[in-house]
Amino acid sequence: MDFKLTGEDQAMLEVFQDFTKKAVKPWAGRVEKGESTKEIIAEMSRAGLVGMVAPEAFGGSSSSYLQLTLAMEEIGRYSLAIADHLNMSNCNFILPLMQLGTQEQKEQWIPRIASGEAFVAFALTEPDAGSDTMGMTCKAVADGDDYIINGQKCFITDAEEANVYMVFAVTSPSNAPKKEVTAFLLDRAVSGEGIAVGKVEETMGMRGSPIHDIFFENVRVPKANMLGGLGEGFKVAMAGLNPGRCALSAAALGAAQRTIDDTVVYAKNRKMFGKTLAAFQNTQFVLAEAQSKIDAGRLLVQKSAVALDQGEDAAMICAEAKYIAAEFAKEAIDVCLQLFGGYGYSKEYHVEQAYRDIRIFTIFEGATEVQKHVIAKCMGLR
Repeated sequence: MDFKLTGEDQAMLEVFQDFTKKAVKPWAGRVEKGESTKEIIAEMSRAGLVGMVAPEAFGGSSSSYLQLTLAMEEIGRYSLAIADHLNMSNCNFILPLMQLGTQEQKEQWIPRIASGEAFVAFALTEPDAGSDTMGMTCKAVADGDDYIINGQKCFITDAEEANVYMVFAVTSPSNAPKKEVTAFLLDRAVSGEGIAVGKVEETMGMRGSPIHDIFFENVRVPKANMLGGLGEGFKVAMAGLNPGRCALSAAALGAAQRTIDDTVVYAKNRKMFGKTLAAFQNTQFVLAEAQSKIDAGRLLVQKSAVALDQGEDAAMICAEAKYIAAEFAKEAIDVCLQLFGGYGYSKEYHVEQAYRDIRIFTIFEGATEVQKHVIAKCMGLR
């Protein structure tokens, strides 16, 4: 097996590195302080990042999953929140549309998403339906050429600013033997009446990726906006799940790698007891272990991306990548903060923000426990 990037992939990586340093890095601190991400997302759209996995015919870049992970890692170095936006457009929206959308839906929605005209939000989670999507209570009832949606969603990224939602709702009767969940594309310019967005949640990290509750009261959505068939909501949600796990894992590794790099510089300059912090064997061993784990995680993530590109059943490898990369990244950032000492707890250094931001990566897109369940199931354990 050749572990080197191809010439094309290496060239793309260099493009991503240049772009993120010039465009994403200056915005990272601004979105952390509450500025809207719309401007940087628009810049990323012009660079072809927001529609990376979309075919060129629909305004995309026709990039591979491996190239998506390379971009995600570079963006994750500077802002996990901005990386989350890139994952949402590519994996939560474009991939389900490519796999399950009608030709008319692809033509209508994908160019808008890739260009940044459609600023998207993925409305799946509810107060009693996180990992257990069958606990969903938000309902959609057929009425002529429309469906009428009533219910609540929570922890929805960009719910306030997004102009396009992907909403998952129960479409089966309450007495049905099996709950049926269906996905709908909701354009707020058309179906905005009856939508109320709650206040922004005060979160530990990822402040550049604000989350809100959404309340739907008799919201009309055209039947033509149903994505996939009736009752295929779970299939829609799963369509981009494995690539999303792969992509977000890469972003987590980017944040950890940047933190390790910063810590190496700090350790070489920080003096303690007459010598640099880097001269202590404990420092060397801690950073050597952290770097080894991040390198191992990167190989797993890139292997999962290649499996996806080759059309393999990648559920197990993507779950392994998400589990290992997220946990290793969290651990690496934690030990780096420890080496910074009191300075690591201060906002003077980026490690403080990285420590807060990385914590959600062992929870969203399937918590670590969910990844272990998937892996065990793929191993034939029941």
